[in-house]
Amino acid sequence: MCAFRDHLLRHRTLEAAYLDLIRGDPGSTPPIFLDQLVHVILRNALDACDDPFVMRAAELLFRPQRVALHEGALIAADEEAIAGAGTGPVSPLVSMLGIPSSAEIDVLTDDNSADYWERSDRFDMALDLTSGGRGVAALGAVVEIWLRHMLSLDASLEPLSELREVPLTWYVGLDAEGTRSGDSLWQGDPIDEATQRRLVALFRLSLPDGADPVYLILAMTSEKTLRLKPQNLLTGLPARPAPEPPAPPPRPASTSPPYLRNRVLPRGHPRNRST
Repeated sequence: MCAFRDHLLRHRTLEAAYLDLIRGDPGSTPPIFLDQLVHVILRNALDACDDPFVMRAAELLFRPQRVALHEGALIAADEEAIAGAGTGPVSPLVSMLGIPSSAEIDVLTDDNSADYWERSDRFDMALDLTSGGRGVAALGAVVEIWLRHMLSLDASLEPLSELREVPLTWYVGLDAEGTRSGDSLWQGDPIDEATQRRLVALFRLSLPDGADPVYLILAMTSEKTLRLKPQNLLTGLPARPAPEPPAPPPRPASTSPPYLRNRVLPRGHPRNRST
């Protein structure tokens, strides 16, 4: 813990501290610390975002998900939110995800999207990641924001339903399973049916310099768990690292009354939310 604290203090920003960790040897850093750094960084990067689907998709970058196929849709729910005691399923979705009967999980839709802001801290809204749907597009938007914020890289993402006869000159696995699938494609090995069923999302990433596109591969484990690794995007792309930003100037002493300086926004306020 002290070493992690000292590492943070050696850098001007959390973003710089995170980049230094993942480009070095993050093996000694507990994964939960990296997840918390990503959470805080995304809170900053998405400060102006008012799209609940993008905010919910951002949770995939720092919280593991459990995935299930429900009525033809690929649904991702927060793993921690659905873990716990209880055995009596109350709906087909609850049964498919293995959610305790006491849990209340709703799939995020246009009809209930306004509820996300009040419920975001509970992580109890599932995201539809069906190919061609809004959830996958939102995840692509999050990746664009992440790259722009961390690397000053204005990349654009296009969701794909399949990879067929594409020039796979560069690829990035967004998780361990996605990396294995990309390795197999790169080596020309056949992709078996079980591996294909584990694919969750595919993207074509276009870089601003007109270089060959990069293909991003996201897949779940055989246990239907999704653990996206945002650090792969920062270390695996053919892009030069952005220089560390200068330290912000010190803020002048506030002359406002304490009740204004320490104001706490209401829980449901759009600017008081967790990604």
